[in-house]
Amino acid sequence: MRRIYLLTLGLLVLCGCFGSRGVTEVSASELKPGVIVPQLRVGVKVRVSVSASGEPVLNEEVKEVSASGDIVLPYINSVKCAGMTIEQFQEELTKRYREFYVDPLVSAYYVPMSEGGSSPYGSVLVTGCVAQQGVVNIPQTCDLTVMQALQMAGGMGQWANVNGVRLTRNMADGTKQQVTIDTEGIGTRGATEQNIVLMPGDVLYVPESNW
Repeated sequence: MRRIYLLTLGLLVLCGCFGSRGVTEVSASELKPGVIVPQLRVGVKVRVSVSASGEPVLNEEVKEVSASGDIVLPYINSVKCAGMTIEQFQEELTKRYREFYVDPLVSAYYVPMSEGGSSPYGSVLVTGCVAQQGVVNIPQTCDLTVMQALQMAGGMGQWANVNGVRLTRNMADGTKQQVTIDTEGIGTRGATEQNIVLMPGDVLYVPESNW
């Protein structure tokens, strides 16, 4: 009997039935901020041009970072670039093209989101009781707040629990912090401290109300 009890206890622990491992519930003021660095990410598009000795090698081709985090370019083939800044990417291309040309001149810059590219500043995921679940890109101004993200997701549904929106943020050490946000209070009581500026990888979940 004791053996069965211990086995059951082990299964419960493995399944996380005694709470979420690595997730800490904090207040809005305790949530650790992050730093948004524009960088090449999956889905981000860049416009690349290369010339050498005054002659064009590559005429402003638009390339997109693949799901495997690379971009394929003539002569140098695949370039692993996810996580690089645009300056680091340009330096890497210059080094790679130098194997074929003398003093190549490389230009690389982000394709604007208005032209179909993903945001180099990252994105957040909005799920639950909203009109349109999915990814919301962080704009160049890096000031995407909770309320703005919900608005960009089409707003909360009729049965949404407006007092219990949950924001989950991944920490650098692999743990997570979670904040419960009263979105109604942001408007009715001016609780602007809860209208948190979002970071890349944040997840907003809008549960349904229990009544």
